[in-house]
Amino acid sequence: MDLIYFFKVLYRRKWIIIGLSILAVIIAFVLLLNKKPLYESVAQYSTGFTAEKVRLTDGTSAVDLFSVDVKFNNVVETMKSPQVIGMISYRLLLHDLVNPPKAYKKLTVKNTQSQVYKEVNVENAKRILALKITNHELLNSEDPEERLLIEYLKLYNYDYEKLLENLNIERVQATDYIDINYHSPSAELSAFVVNQIGEEFLSYYKNLNSQRTEENAESIKELVQNQQNRVDSIGKVLLETKVSQGNIDPESKSSSAMKTVEQYEASLAEERGKYNEHSNKVTALQGQLNSLENSVSQSSASNSEVIQLTNRKNALMEELSRKGGNDAGLQQQISDLRTQIILKSNSSSSASKVNDQISDIRKELSDEQALMAASSATIDNYTGKIREFLGMANSDPGGGVKVDALKQQLEIENKQLSSAKEKFTQVQGLLKDDPTANFIQTRVGQPAVEPASKKTLVKMALSGISMAIFLALIFIFLEVFDPSVKTPSIFSKLSKTNVVAVLNHLKLKHTPVMDIIMQESDKDLKPRGIYKNNIRKLRHEFINSGKSIFLITSTQKQAGKSTVIEALATSLLLSKKKVLIIDLNCSHNTLTTKFNAEAFIQDAGDKVNYSLPLDKQNLWSSTPYDGLSIIGCNEIKSTPSEILYNIDMDKFLQELKKYFDFIIIEGASLNDYADSKELAGYAEGIFTVFSAEESISHADENSFQFAQNLHDKNFGVILNNISVENINS
Repeated sequence: MDLIYFFKVLYRRKWIIIGLSILAVIIAFVLLLNKKPLYESVAQYSTGFTAEKVRLTDGTSAVDLFSVDVKFNNVVETMKSPQVIGMISYRLLLHDLVNPPKAYKKLTVKNTQSQVYKEVNVENAKRILALKITNHELLNSEDPEERLLIEYLKLYNYDYEKLLENLNIERVQATDYIDINYHSPSAELSAFVVNQIGEEFLSYYKNLNSQRTEENAESIKELVQNQQNRVDSIGKVLLETKVSQGNIDPESKSSSAMKTVEQYEASLAEERGKYNEHSNKVTALQGQLNSLENSVSQSSASNSEVIQLTNRKNALMEELSRKGGNDAGLQQQISDLRTQIILKSNSSSSASKVNDQISDIRKELSDEQALMAASSATIDNYTGKIREFLGMANSDPGGGVKVDALKQQLEIENKQLSSAKEKFTQVQGLLKDDPTANFIQTRVGQPAVEPASKKTLVKMALSGISMAIFLALIFIFLEVFDPSVKTPSIFSKLSKTNVVAVLNHLKLKHTPVMDIIMQESDKDLKPRGIYKNNIRKLRHEFINSGKSIFLITSTQKQAGKSTVIEALATSLLLSKKKVLIIDLNCSHNTLTTKFNAEAFIQDAGDKVNYSLPLDKQNLWSSTPYDGLSIIGCNEIKSTPSEILYNIDMDKFLQELKKYFDFIIIEGASLNDYADSKELAGYAEGIFTVFSAEESISHADENSFQFAQNLHDKNFGVILNNISVENINS
């Protein structure tokens, strides 16, 4: 099947494609006309990912594009995660419940009459939402009260699926920026979502990354501490062994004591270095802490209301604790204060971040001070030991082997301690390397003044084009997977046989084919006119062949042999030829039934007398058409050789030629019966009918090969039932 054929297929169905495409455009217009206006808001973040470079083997540096893409994908997916979007939905619902006059969405009458709306306790809902936001937890669907609240979110269209439906988060191509875009019926709602989603992402991602690295750091830190204890224990045993072994002479004792002093002095120098390192770090951290505390004190005025609310909440919690925690009124007041604190704190996120930094620095400062104190104690211990061993001169010569073994074990343990410390240093570096540290909001989402364009023309055009392409693919798909041969050129390629005539498909339900051939009013370009002209071409093959006896057969049943014979015989009658039809399709005697034949071929052997004129012996029947006669057959499951055993068919046919210009014999299909193969020896020419509505099977190929093996008798294939559009393809 070539490309031109596909174009012809689409051209024949152009009105279907055009009509449905126009319908798609109209439907798109109606849907867009009734669509509520949406307000768009956009926020933008700079990530800093493209600023991170890796060093190449040649010493130069470059951006690792693969790692950058992975980081961007991770950020986008995290922003779309239920943990981040869930916090946004909880804040939206809490806002609408706390501030009904300024609610982003108003419920319809139908929603307010729903069972979910009636069952929800608003005060409990506000308490649960505030608690979930504070703890960064999602609603639990297994809890009946929280499950009801999930359904309540759906009433407001604040659930995860609805928020995600109008949310678009993507990297600006080939840049360091991420755009957050949201559409909604409320301009304020769109602006709130795009701005808040960045804050929620940073909070969630920082907490997730910190928790993951801190867990690893704690695990490795514990491993380092255990290994350090082992080293200290072995070192202590080594020192005690050296002290207890004694010496044989004062010189050996003095030498052993001095070696011990040297070891203590080396350890003392190392510990003093650690002490100085911790001292310097404490000084630096104290400076950072003072700077940040000054910054917080400058913004304390704006947070005074939050502090007052917090103090009031703490006072109520102490009072509740004194009463045993059973006062429902105090619990409600504490819940309301928590809600107000969360709402008031949304506008002071920067101060909250500074407080987080102050908390982190204080923790690190405390750790360093503790380490510095530990180093100071160790220095004092080493100093005392050095004084103790300066005058020792007693040693046991036999303890040298034990001391050497302890030294070897101490060396092995020290190597393992160094490896553990190196891993701990790497984990601490990861803990400090926050991927979101360089995130900066470069564009703040603003409430849109006008609704976003519906892009009506563009969407209508896309609807029409999409429908046209879809229909084109459907029609091409149907053609590709349609097994029928469809066109003469395809049939010739597949069958490798000669096509002598092509007959287009005709509707014969109301008009017999013989009447169509007889009519003169049809125009040549109409299906009937085309059919008549093609039959005339076939008639030309008959007349110019120089033959008189023809067998018309087919490879498959229902290929249209009888119709072709009727049309061809009628056309020959128009040329004033006398035609005899012999129906030898014993399995399906259509022609015998159609013409009500009274003479049957099975009776010819008993009737024929060659010494008398055959036209006087009632060997054939006349038909309503002048010049056309027929010899029928009884429908029987036997082959011609079995029913014509008592007649010499060669002689009989030669005698019939004296009375008729053409004798047309119909045989059964070659694929199913042996009838046509037996009759092939009596015919002077054979035509094989094949329907273009069928596919070529292996049995068809064998039948075509049989016909070709007849050589001069084979006149080719009559391709029947071709669509008018494909007749010249």
